[in-house]
Amino acid sequence: MEITVPSLLRIKPDALFKIGKYLRNEGLSSIALFFGEGIRDLFERTIRISLESSEINVVHEEIVTDNAIEKVFESTFAIPGKARAIVAIGGGKAVDYCKYIAFLSHLPVISIPTSISNDGFASPVSSLLVKGRRKSLKTVIPTGVIVDTAIIKNAPSHYVLSGIGDLVSNITAVRDWKLAFKHNGEYVNDFSVLVSMNAADNVINHPTHDITDTGFLGVLSGALVMSGVAMEIAGTSRPASGGEHLVSHAYDKLAKAPSLHGVQVGVATILAARLQGERVEQIVRVLERCGFLDLVRSRPLDRADLVRAIEEAPYIKENYYTIFSEKEKREEARDLLETDALLKELTV
Repeated sequence: MEITVPSLLRIKPDALFKIGKYLRNEGLSSIALFFGEGIRDLFERTIRISLESSEINVVHEEIVTDNAIEKVFESTFAIPGKARAIVAIGGGKAVDYCKYIAFLSHLPVISIPTSISNDGFASPVSSLLVKGRRKSLKTVIPTGVIVDTAIIKNAPSHYVLSGIGDLVSNITAVRDWKLAFKHNGEYVNDFSVLVSMNAADNVINHPTHDITDTGFLGVLSGALVMSGVAMEIAGTSRPASGGEHLVSHAYDKLAKAPSLHGVQVGVATILAARLQGERVEQIVRVLERCGFLDLVRSRPLDRADLVRAIEEAPYIKENYYTIFSEKEKREEARDLLETDALLKELTV
């Protein structure tokens, strides 16, 4: 099995000023440039100067406003043949859009996230609308990832907190993967487990969880990249997506007012860890220290919708065994939402 990992990786303050240099060093002199909504207005001057100073030719340019797969096809066919790479600058929608263009066009994609609310900016999966419904589609892992931690620091704090919620879920996701092995013999790739767990541990064991600290943001960004690589190694989302993600996907479908993906995943991770009986204290400690729990306390999830999502979770992905596949564990989860002091604070 061929495994691809990002060959270009820059995680540092003011990295945006050097994107032209980074692209030139990779031999990518002609690019198709895609912006998320509102991003060009914020960073266009910096990007233009950087690209022009390194003689990078922009042969196609778009703003991503819609992530329907039909629009992805239109954009793919609009890109001139002389383009040598796809460059995505923006949030998750723009990056997912461009990863699928890269998949269709067999071009490398350079991911430049302006927020790190989940590991999607470095994963081999795209979330797109297919016939009006959101679907997770296998795609390509970015050839390059450039994270400007100064930009991440200035992004709204709930995006970073969402990223932390998504990252700690590696712990329960890996445990679910091992449960699937015990239940039905599903193959577990030990190296991808190691990469995934190291990613989570790098964040959990970091001396500070201050989301205004660029050093910590660099560690978090690197950990989310490692999660994407773990999925690429495994050939599945298993090392970074377990029952907690299924609950979040179900909540998206059922809730009257869904929250950010990583926020929902973080809450479901606490619940899954309680059911699994592993590393609950570590997960809660990190989420408390960084401010994640305070964010959810201020905007709690709907308890009734979450109960329904727990029941729906086993049916989100076919043949995807998790702790929520077990009827008695779903019943225990419902009881926890009514009796566990912390979970009661996070839901209403």
